[in-house]
Amino acid sequence: MKRSYIIIIILLLILLPLIDCPLFALDIPGLTGRVNDYAGILSSGQEVELGGILRKTEEKTSSQVVLLTIPSLSGEVLEYFSIRILKKWKLGQEGLDNGVLLLVAIAERKIRIEVGYGLESILTDAKSAYIIRELIVAHFKKGNYFAGIKSGLSAVTGIINKDFDITPEQLAKFRKKEKGVKGGNVPVGMIVFIIIIILSFFKRGTRGRGYRSAAPWILFGGGGSGRSSFGGGFSGGFSGGGGSFGGGGASGGW
Repeated sequence: MKRSYIIIIILLLILLPLIDCPLFALDIPGLTGRVNDYAGILSSGQEVELGGILRKTEEKTSSQVVLLTIPSLSGEVLEYFSIRILKKWKLGQEGLDNGVLLLVAIAERKIRIEVGYGLESILTDAKSAYIIRELIVAHFKKGNYFAGIKSGLSAVTGIINKDFDITPEQLAKFRKKEKGVKGGNVPVGMIVFIIIIILSFFKRGTRGRGYRSAAPWILFGGGGSGRSSFGGGFSGGFSGGGGSFGGGGASGGW
């Protein structure tokens, strides 16, 4: 790891617990259903079609797969925002932790698949990365958001339903291609995401002992007075079931 990355980690670990102001520009959007198209990239008919795919999977397996599109991250780190959403939405069933979030940020051209603890063994990080880069991105590059989202969600639900899978041979070929494209540097965003996990354990360890620093509280779902870009709260008769997430999944872009 480069010295600059080590310095970043040290500084963030020192400074984050000391910050006493809101860190984020975006409030958590309302969970209105299985399809939450805040970016306005889907027609009503497309939303119904995607919602039907996700509803059938939940009826069959109890796993909750949800789509969220947003116009912009407004400066937030994709992985940060995804974790904050899931701390409030709590997708998946309590004890089973079988939730999945597909998050699309249009302005930044970024995609995140976040996987609950209970599904990490079948919807692995490698398979999530494959779905993003091989099944979603190709359509997004052509401006066809619906086709990309449908392809991605069909793969996710297919793996959960056990009527579709990505073979070891496909993953091996994908890894080889990715290795040829990417350099050896660790992305700064990934380093910062690791720090989130570290801070989560720190937060648990200090609970009930008078620890009142604002930074960890905001990082993991506290309120704050950030600028809201979304409307509404939970509505539409749909809500998470109390599932937990630990950072499993993958990110990508187009």
